Order: sequence, then structure tokens, then C-alpha cells
Amino acid sequence: RLVNKGFTPRAVNAMEGQIRQLTNEILDDVAKKGSCDFVTDVAAQLPLAVICGMAGLEKKDWPMMFELTNSVLGSSDPEYQTSVSEEERGSPEAARQTAMLGRMKMIQYFAEVLEDRRKNPREGDLISILLEAEVDGEKLTQQDLLAFCFLLILAGNETTRNAISGGLKALCEHPDQKAKLLADMSLIEPAVEEICRWISPLHHMSRYVVEDTEIGGQQIKAGDRVLMWHLSANRDEDIFQAPYTFATTRTPNEHLAFGIGEHFCLGAGFARKELKVMFEELFRRFPDIELDGPGERLRSNFINGLKHLPVRFTPEA
Repeated sequence: RLVNKGFTPRAVNAMEGQIRQLTNEILDDVAKKGSCDFVTDVAAQLPLAVICGMAGLEKKDWPMMFELTNSVLGSSDPEYQTSVSEEERGSPEAARQTAMLGRMKMIQYFAEVLEDRRKNPREGDLISILLEAEVDGEKLTQQDLLAFCFLLILAGNETTRNAISGGLKALCEHPDQKAKLLADMSLIEPAVEEICRWISPLHHMSRYVVEDTEIGGQQIKAGDRVLMWHLSANRDEDIFQAPYTFATTRTPNEHLAFGIGEHFCLGAGFARKELKVMFEELFRRFPDIELDGPGERLRSNFINGLKHLPVRFTPEA
């Protein structure tokens, strides 16, 4: 509730112009090259800029937030295990050490940001709002503040990055669907929903069961821990017609990529808006964009994402 005003549909729509400007600045950087790594050069940059901007972080620190997010959420991938020796990379211990170090660095960074905001308060950014807020007459503790900042940056850039990059890959691998969208960009909103369903940027979330229940004939006891598999839910034959078909005009599309109920994703509106604007501008400027290799998937049992995706396109004059 404290930060909800910044994530309402009205707030999201008010930022569309800024999101479009950021998108075109990102595309400007690759426009004359004719090829790029779509993940690192494009898909990662937009959600990172939006969430870091909303938090009021200095632009010079955005690349560090990208690196630390990779360390924490991509800790199982040897590419991001830079703090350990070559021989150790790929091991469970290397993953633990990478995640721990990334978390420590991010928490230390936000402790310094919070200290600065207390001395030099600003108006309007999410961190300032949290610092000033009270719940039942009490300010948030330092631990609460650090945990929220940590979650905000991680969740605010990683999943949307994977939806954008995975979405382009899916469209390029289904040229009929890409052609349909290029011919009529008014289809972008159902296409965005199908991208979210098809990609499911998180493999799963876990929950503790609070009362005995039964799901699909399976008895589940209070206190059990369960994993909810987003990819499975989003291909449920009882909900989706032809669930293993990527269809950009699918409607209705009751996917669970953003969760459900009180755990529904706070940033779903921004994720949808960023996907919509990115593909509108990308296909306006580079309609012939295509894959230039298979790409590289992130090694993770939690994040369903790509870490590299080579693409090529006709460069702008």
C-alpha cells in the first residue's frame, strides 16, 4: 500500500511517454550497427532504466544494478560466478558464494542511499516515499527498507528483461505470428499477454500451505511447502485451447505469469507497458529484425531467461 500509488494504471499510463523516449534512446545505441546482443544491449536496458529511475538511483549506478542482479538471480550460472576461480565455477558452493556476495553488495549500496536520503531528502522517488512512510504510526525499520529496496530492483528489471528477450525470440521463431503483428500493431496488447504466458519469466514460486486441502487428487497438509510451476499453469489444457501453440491473438488469456491474489505482481502494469512500447518501437524501426544465432539460456532453476540473444537487422542510415 505504501508504494501502490506509483504503480497504479494511472501512474503507468502517465509514464508511457518517458518509457517510449527511453526505448528509443536504447534503440539509438544499436541502430547503426545492424546487429547486437538483444539481451544486454536492448532488453535489459529498458526495465533497468524504468525501475532505477523510479527509485531515484543515479544513472552511473544502473550498470552496477544490472551486474548485481545477475549475481543474485543468476548465481548458478558460471558466467556470473566471477568472484570464484575458474575451477570452482559451476559448483553449488560457487552459486551460494556468488549470490551472497551480490546480496551483500546490493544491501551495502542501499544502506548508503538510505543514509544519503535521510540527510538530503528528495520528493517523489520510491525510496523517499518509503523513508517518510508510517505503518500503524511506526516508521519502517532499516531492515524493512533494505529488504524492500533489494526486492524492488531485482523484481523490477530481471523478469521484464526475460519477457522482452524471450518474446522477440518467440516471435522470430513463429514468423507467421510476427508477420501478423507487423501487419496490424493494434494486436500488440493480446500479443503481450501471449508473450507473458508463453515465456513465463519465473519457473516457479514456493508457498507454505496454511490448511489441509486437495488439488487434482493430491492431498496437501497444512505446513507443507509447495512449488507452483508457472510454465505448467500457463499450459493447462483445462484453461487454454491449444496451450502449446504460440498465438498472439489468443483471447481470453488467463495466464498466471504475474501470480494471483494478494501476491499478484506489483509491477505488472509497468511490465506490460514496457513490453508494448518496446515492440511497437522495435518493429517500427527494425521490422526485419531476426535471430543471428541460438542464444544462450541462463542456468537457473528459478529464472526462466536468456542471457544472450544475437540478432541482426537493416541498420538505420
